[in-house]
Amino acid sequence: MPRRPVKKKRILLPDPVYNSISVHMLVNRVMKSGKKSLAYKIVYTTLKEIGDATQQNPVEVFEIALENVMPKVEVKPRRRAGSVQMVPKVLKSVERGQANALRWILEACTKKSSKSMINKLKSEILDAYEKKGNAIKKKEELHKIAANNAMYSNKPQLILNAVAVN
Repeated sequence: MPRRPVKKKRILLPDPVYNSISVHMLVNRVMKSGKKSLAYKIVYTTLKEIGDATQQNPVEVFEIALENVMPKVEVKPRRRAGSVQMVPKVLKSVERGQANALRWILEACTKKSSKSMINKLKSEILDAYEKKGNAIKKKEELHKIAANNAMYSNKPQLILNAVAVN
């Protein structure tokens, strides 16, 4: 029995314009210092530009980009026999993978320089849609680490199968 009470998962409502929960998650991650109206402006302008550039539904493009970046496994450090081992674990919840994917996309945006946030976010989402860019590299790097350390997990074949599917 856990010592602390289990926290309830907050249910996010979809955003008002595109009626998508993942877009609302992106708005919440883009928001800094509580300026949600500015975050909405950045995300909606970015999605509009993506729609103009690809001639497709921008939410579908964003969803596919998110799917491409979403990892299948995660690696947690565990202390065993005096040394720290990176133990891979297959992700069962989609929310955890989405949270990692959004974090990686925004990290890749902040590493880019000399552009507005709208242009950086647009280019990173389009790169993820085409399966290239820094967020995809981060996912591949994580999968490589998981494959190398699969022997430390309880079911190594399950880890290798999840990583091989990509």
